[in-house]
Parts: sequence; structure tokens; C-alpha cells
Amino acid sequence: MGLSVLLNIDSDAPSDIIMFFGRIHPLVVHLPIGFLLLAGLAEISTKWTKFQPVKAFTQYLWGLGVISAFFAVLFGYFLSLSGDYNEDTLFWHKWSGVAVLLFSLGCYYISKKQIRIPFYGKSILVTIVVFTIFYTGHLGGSLTHGSTYLLEYAPNPIRQLAGLPKKTMPRKKVTVLDSADVYLDLISPIMNNRCASCHNSDKKKGDLDLTNFSNLMKGGENGDVIIPGDINSSDLFRRITLPANHDDFMPTEGKRPLTDDEVALIGWWIKMNAPSSGYFTALNPDKEMADNVNRQLGLDKNNFLRETVQPPKKEIIDSLSNQGFIFNLLMKDNYFLEANFSLSEKDLAMDSFESLLQIKDQLIWLNMSNSNVTDENLEKIGQLENLIKLNLSGNKISDKGLIHLEKLQSLESLNLFSTEVSHGLLEIIPKLTHLKRLYLSNSNATNEIVSQLQSEHKNLKIIFD
Repeated sequence: MGLSVLLNIDSDAPSDIIMFFGRIHPLVVHLPIGFLLLAGLAEISTKWTKFQPVKAFTQYLWGLGVISAFFAVLFGYFLSLSGDYNEDTLFWHKWSGVAVLLFSLGCYYISKKQIRIPFYGKSILVTIVVFTIFYTGHLGGSLTHGSTYLLEYAPNPIRQLAGLPKKTMPRKKVTVLDSADVYLDLISPIMNNRCASCHNSDKKKGDLDLTNFSNLMKGGENGDVIIPGDINSSDLFRRITLPANHDDFMPTEGKRPLTDDEVALIGWWIKMNAPSSGYFTALNPDKEMADNVNRQLGLDKNNFLRETVQPPKKEIIDSLSNQGFIFNLLMKDNYFLEANFSLSEKDLAMDSFESLLQIKDQLIWLNMSNSNVTDENLEKIGQLENLIKLNLSGNKISDKGLIHLEKLQSLESLNLFSTEVSHGLLEIIPKLTHLKRLYLSNSNATNEIVSQLQSEHKNLKIIFD
């Protein structure tokens, strides 16, 4: 009586101790799979004379398989009481698990008693155990990841044999912001990647399915989760913005939280009345939200990298190499280059920059660390418009020269470690729209300058000690 009260098995809301043991099921369930498949392999191997010694151990493998299968079934039953799973799939998963237990118990009894069954009975029974294990595992995967998980990427002939429709053509990758559909290209991928593993047609935690717009708007057991136009009343938005240690925080179970950009986009979408379709740009997003979506779609990356550039002239590379530059080819199938002068023992020649300008289409990384670069030299470096990575650390350059870099619109990384730059950063950094990393340690930049830059450029990582 006391045990039944503690376990609370018959209640609509299972007790915490039941759910605690239930959640051990995913851990325990791998034990019988290993033991029973190994036992089956051992049974097959004993058909050959040289593996006959293994026969003495098969009963122990079957025994371990039976014991672990029992606990897997028991804890699986506890987990099923949560009510978060598709009933039909759960029914077959549960009873196929019981079948694995019973069939493996039969194999154990036969192996222990050394009973001979006619007509290859034992081999047939072992085959049934193996098949049932795979079938049960497939159903378990369907409960956890959705019914199409196993065959989601299978060729169409296999999908058709399994009774699934042909694969739908994926949406074309968005290459221009104006073509992005607000739900299909922006909101739906977030839901499918971060939420649908727990909220799908087979595993409806909270009776909530987030795999498509209509089910999303139906809500769950606690009512609507999206209130168009009102983020404060939208439970989904509330949950994804709670502290990660809160009981209601989503996603649960240690899954990776949504990024700040994803949270901001969902909040904006709800404010825009949560449309089911329509172009993103037709909703008149502000610059901050447009930049957000550009980042998520990868449209903020340097598109020129997809173009094929011609190899640089050999005589120019040879000339620069003789002056102390080291070149590295950055792509196997293209001619984008890194030029590194930081290891040179030679003095920097003024005409080096004229030569660099002759390979500016190919040059995307430039390392001029500790190379006696001056403000005057920055005027030439500022014309290397394809630069993505620029290292100017350890040089006596100041705000006067820094302004020459404003044309480097592709620049993603700028190293100004141990330089004399300071307030000029506030003028030049906003013009470098692709910049993602800025190194300012040991420079003349102050805490106030860095704080202002960080507050105005949330997605810029500033390294400043």
C-alpha cells in the first residue's frame, strides 16, 4: 500500500520518483541491445568448430540480456506514463519491448538447459530476437525524433517501400534577403532545429506540436503558445527567454538554447502578428532586424569568395617573396592568398605595397605584424579591398592612418594589438560592416572607447585586456 502511494502509478500525474526512474530508460535500454546482439552473434559463431569454446558463455550473455531487458521494459513503462508520446507508436514500442524480453528469456532457458529444438528452432528464435530488437529500437527512435527519423534521408524507392511519400524538394537556399519567406525560411527552421525533437506528432510534450504553422497556432495543453501581436502573453516567447535553470525554460533536457538572434527574431515575428507566410522585407523590418536575418541566413558573408579568381602573376609573387613575404594558398580550387611579412628579417620596402596592389583580387589575408608599418603605408593597405583578415599589431600606427581602412568592406578580423589607435576607432569601426573580431589589447584604446564600441556593435567580439 505504501509503495503504491509512493509510486503513484495509477494517478494521472505520475510521482517524481516514477519519472526519475523513467528517465533512466534511455540509458538502460542500450544494455540489453548490446548483450542480446552479442549473444546472438555468439550463437551463430558456435556453428564453426573453432568457436565452440564460446558456447559455454552464451547462457551468461542471454542472462545479462534478460536482466537488463527487464529493467529497460520497467523503466520504459514508467517513462510512458508521462503521456508525452504518440499512443499508437508507444503501444507497439511497449509490447515489442516485452516481446524482446520474453524471446530472450526463452533463448536463455534453452541455452542454460542445453535443450535441442528441432527444425532449427533455436536459430529461428535468435533471428526473431534480433529482428525484434531492431524493430523496437526503430519505434523508440520514432518516439524520440519523429516517425520519419530513420528514413528521412533514404532514397525514394526505400521510402515508398516503407509506405512514406517521396521526399519533398527542399526550399532553395535564400541568396537575397528580399526572397526570404518570414515563416518558411526564418521561423520554421528554428522550430524544426531547436524545438521539434520534443514537440512533434509522435512526441508531443505538453500536447504541443511545433512542426508546422497550423499545429503551432493550435497550442498545447495549457492553451495558445503564440498570441499574435503580443509577446508578453505568448507562452512560447516567455519560455525561451526565461533563465536557463528555470523549470519552464525551453528547450529542456540540456539541449542547446536558442541564440540571441533567434530569440529576437521570434519576438519580432510575434509582434508582427505572427504571419504564416509573406516576404520578410514586406514587413518593413528595421536595420537591426535585417542585419539579424542576414546573419542567420549567412548573407552577411563575403559573396566574392564564391567567385573564381585568376592565378596571380608569377613574377609579382617572386618579387614579393624576394622582399621577405611568405605566401600561402588558402583554397584548393581557387587562388585566394595569404601574404605574411611578420616573419621576415628584411626591412619593409616602400614599393612592396605597389606590388601587393597588383594581386589585390587574390589577396584576402595580410599579416604585417611587427613590420614597421606606418600611417602612410595604411593608405596603400586600404586599397586592398578584398582583405578579410588584417594583422597590423606591433606597429606605430595611429588614428591618422586608421581612417584609410574605411574601404575594407569585406574585413572580418582586424588586429590592432600594441598600436597607438584610440578615438579614431569610433569613426572607422562603424564603416567596417563585416567586422567580427577586433584585437585592441595593449593599444591606446581606453575602457570607455571599448565599452562604447561594444554597446553599438553587439555582434563584434573585441579582445581587450
